[in-house]
Amino acid sequence: MGVFAEQYCRRMIVAGIYVQSNVFLAPITGYTDIAFRLLAESYGAGVAFTEMVYVEDLLRGRRRAVESARFDAQEPVRALQLIGGDPSLFRLLCGSPLLSDVEWIDINMGCAIPEIVRSGRGYALVHDLQRASGIIEACKSSGKAVSVKCRPGMDVKERSIQAFARMCEDAGADLLTVHGRPGNQLHEGPVLYDSIADAKACISIPVIANGGIFSEEDAVAMMRQTGADGVMIGRRGLEDSRIFAALTGL
Repeated sequence: MGVFAEQYCRRMIVAGIYVQSNVFLAPITGYTDIAFRLLAESYGAGVAFTEMVYVEDLLRGRRRAVESARFDAQEPVRALQLIGGDPSLFRLLCGSPLLSDVEWIDINMGCAIPEIVRSGRGYALVHDLQRASGIIEACKSSGKAVSVKCRPGMDVKERSIQAFARMCEDAGADLLTVHGRPGNQLHEGPVLYDSIADAKACISIPVIANGGIFSEEDAVAMMRQTGADGVMIGRRGLEDSRIFAALTGL
């Protein structure tokens, strides 16, 4: 058993949901389907999120969105990631039978793809705290667990994480995931450990650290430098899903 499994891996309870480990599978467009989620969970992933699904697409019944929001009965936690910019649409969707099988809603407020930001979705919400708060409250009114995934800023000079993290907690979010790379870096470049640590220091809800974790050593370094409550694995999980077993000791 490795250092992470011995010293950092633990079970969690989030909004009354039992989570088998604090090692999560990130939502990855085109990849985190039922089969891949079940594989990650079999290796110990505590939560395996669906790919990002547009709120409007689900409300319109578009086939790709409906398929992406399906779950298998064997999945221990049914966690759906949504992206959108209109609190009223989130409220309509989250309270509808369309999400009757969903236990956990993750709100994407970190996607930095330019067209998504220009549409008022994803990272754009970090700079619109009132609208972001309304979205979180709308999701939480459904009684489901609610988390938010964000980035610390659009570039290394912009650090807006603490005000945003406090807003998330005040609005009712049960957990915050911080991808430690600025938006203009997407999935490359150094991780801003200090920004994740800043988020952890200013709120009491769990903080999950994401970005640049390709080995057990990376995961241990992330925990030591940020004080986070767990880690989220993305691309490395695609390359070798056994990283979940390495981190959880399974």
